[in-house]
Amino acid sequence: MGRLKTLLGVTAVAHVVLAWLVSLDAKKRGDDAGRWIALTLLTGVVGAAKYVRNGR
Repeated sequence: MGRLKTLLGVTAVAHVVLAWLVSLDAKKRGDDAGRWIALTLLTGVVGAAKYVRNGR
């Protein structure tokens, strides 16, 4: 049970960090950051990858 809590905690932190980075970049681009933040918080790397792909 302890390892599961650790894994979930690390995953949550990774999602928050990715969402923060997406937010910074979206604001710099003048893009709507809200939907990308939500998508990245919910899906993590998948949401961040979609954001990057959308920006091209």
